[in-house]
Amino acid sequence: MPTRQERRRQERLTKKKESKLFDKDGNQLEARQWATGIGKEKTYEMHIDLIQPWSVPIFKTTLPPDVLQMMTEISDQIIADKDAETWGPNLAGQIETELKVEHEILKQTGVMGFFMGAIREFVIRCKMQQMPDRIPEIRAEQWLTQMLTMWIISQQPGEYNPIHLHTQCTVSAVMYLKVPKMVPSKKEHRPYDDGSISFISNASTDIDFSVPNYTIRPKVGDFFMFGAHQLHLVYPYRCEEGDPERRSISFNAVFQSKSDYDRGKKVNIDNATVKPGDSRPS
Repeated sequence: MPTRQERRRQERLTKKKESKLFDKDGNQLEARQWATGIGKEKTYEMHIDLIQPWSVPIFKTTLPPDVLQMMTEISDQIIADKDAETWGPNLAGQIETELKVEHEILKQTGVMGFFMGAIREFVIRCKMQQMPDRIPEIRAEQWLTQMLTMWIISQQPGEYNPIHLHTQCTVSAVMYLKVPKMVPSKKEHRPYDDGSISFISNASTDIDFSVPNYTIRPKVGDFFMFGAHQLHLVYPYRCEEGDPERRSISFNAVFQSKSDYDRGKKVNIDNATVKPGDSRPS
């Protein structure tokens, strides 16, 4: 049995060891004294920017109640229409009911303007991140936006959207109108997979300050916009009771600055130019 003196000596050694840094093999690493904060007496107020021009953010917001209600009514009408145009052959989803939404109904109901404004806001925020030294010019610029195609995804249990990206556009979006009561995921340590949307990126191999994927269990009214080449997927789900439909609406869009349009520069989408008549300047 160790003596009292030996126990104290062991405690001092343990405390000394805990104050040092060691690698996975037990080798002591050199500690930087300034990293401990010891001896610092001054407090500074500093403006800090996190500059991240090498990735496109995911724009997340919530649909205004009147827009949510209108989009639900529009989708109800289209799903009930036996002559509605199917859009499934143009999409990646293993989903039976995927129907096109015509632009005219968006204009008639007054929601087209909301989506044009949302696209512009997304573009402006991305451009400010991309070029943080040119924020005043970006805010002063007029941004032309054009919606290309919008479609309804009426997903049922067992259906899913494999990992994919969107082509022939620059901006993509998805909004959620119905989310069913799902059976909980089978594994407790992965509770949000079933029925979720997952965004995946290879922009960085870092694992200490970033993660390569972001998985979200959507709620009714959630509205996301992202770069069209952002990889994403939707997991299948299971239901035991209630309405099993998981309904969302997606669209693709393009944009162009008014300055580029005036110079005759074409957007890089099938050599087509976004026209001022297709959108409202910001």
